[in-house]
Amino acid sequence: MSKKQNPQILSPENYIRQRARKLPIFKCYINEGWDEGGLAQVTIARQHVNGNITYCSYLVDLHCLGIKDTLFDFNIPEEHFNQVVDRMSEEYELVETDYALVHNIIYAGWEFAEEIGFKPHKDFLSTTQYMLDEDNETIPIIEIHCGDKDGIPLYVQGPFEDDAIANRIMSQLEKKLGAGNFHYILKVDSLPFDDWDEEEEDKEDDEDDEEELDVDDDDLPFGGIDWEDEEDDDDEDWEEDAGMIFYREYARNSYEENARLFLALSQYLDEVKWDQEEAEYDDEQDENLTRLIALSVLLYHEIIQEEELEKWLDRWTDESLRYSVTDDSLYEMLGLPDKSSLTPKDIAYIRRESDSGKLYKYLLKRWGDLPYLYTMKIQEMEDSLFRNEEIAAARLKFPDYGLIKLLDMMNRTPEGRIKEDELLYESVFGNRKEITPLEYVCLQAMRLDYFVSKKNFAGVESIYFMVDDQFADENQDEQIGTFLSIILATRISMLRIYLKSEREA
Repeated sequence: MSKKQNPQILSPENYIRQRARKLPIFKCYINEGWDEGGLAQVTIARQHVNGNITYCSYLVDLHCLGIKDTLFDFNIPEEHFNQVVDRMSEEYELVETDYALVHNIIYAGWEFAEEIGFKPHKDFLSTTQYMLDEDNETIPIIEIHCGDKDGIPLYVQGPFEDDAIANRIMSQLEKKLGAGNFHYILKVDSLPFDDWDEEEEDKEDDEDDEEELDVDDDDLPFGGIDWEDEEDDDDEDWEEDAGMIFYREYARNSYEENARLFLALSQYLDEVKWDQEEAEYDDEQDENLTRLIALSVLLYHEIIQEEELEKWLDRWTDESLRYSVTDDSLYEMLGLPDKSSLTPKDIAYIRRESDSGKLYKYLLKRWGDLPYLYTMKIQEMEDSLFRNEEIAAARLKFPDYGLIKLLDMMNRTPEGRIKEDELLYESVFGNRKEITPLEYVCLQAMRLDYFVSKKNFAGVESIYFMVDDQFADENQDEQIGTFLSIILATRISMLRIYLKSEREA
């Protein structure tokens, strides 16, 4: 499956909503003088296991309006994030701070504004609030002053809030608090942030009479900022946009409606080839697949127990911190004693040789009885009896060799003779700090096989999330990319079988 036909199951928005809190905090920034000026520019960054960064920024008016604006960027390289911070620092002085402070600032501004009838930015409610930890006793309480020096709401008209906007805000304050119970400063020519949208659109809405005021997005600071220097690929832009359009369209439906649509759309899958090299797609199939992805996100959310999904994701995330995936561990995969056993000539030949028979002969002649040769031999066997005997013999000869362990486990999966503890990294690869992409794919394939045999939707979902999160597209090994396509096909096929049986019941 080509890259275009392998869209992410989770959109960035959904990932932040469902997974961001599980990522460790990387860095937090705030503008200097926020406590004196009453306007806080906060950035919170979390780091993925692949080293990339997801960050959210918030503009918090502690005097009156609360969370005026917010933006985010998803799964970007650390170098890119550092460039973003540098650009922001050119406009206002940023200082690094701890998470507890920015958490308290955001929540204080949010609560203060809501008490006087101002809702936070819509993207905060839908997405970026989930970048924050739960507001519970684990977060130290820091007193954050809101309002003017006496704690009274103070509305300061910004340079891009025209008279119409200011009048709506003033009207809301009078309605909620009464004349004389708030302060205001009109026609302010500058604020601490100069990188605000220069083109202001006056978009009056019909919500003037509502109890709460929702300020238009285009009136806010982040509205016209483009953090991206690079031009994105047109196909990727189309796919991302289409996926989100379909997601929002289907999110309004009931579970039953989406299940019916999914079954209707998935009928064409019987004729689809999921193999990357053989697959041929037309525009209609592209759109169908994108629609199926959007529907599957919503349907899986209904079917899966969140606690079960989190249990497995926590396990995979914890163990991923203890190893890395690299071709540097090729010697360990082959079963050689050390890296010096491999010459550059050996490595070049092993990487380019696609004929398994020739590779087998080369390895046998070069090093003799390697455990990897047993793996190759077993994988070529079609007779299950001989295969079982060969696996048993190889396990006795090389009891600690990971790939043979995995073959044995996959052999036992249909019989239900796998324990959950056997799925863990340490039970397969012991204390190894590095594994090859092939070993990583074999490990995840064994887990996928196990979860499919148990009809465990949460387990299958956890494998996709983990593999997709651990590898950025630009750094993705071909074997891992192919495996992601297999997970995608498995995920959709399992859902289709489940929905068909549910309908027939």
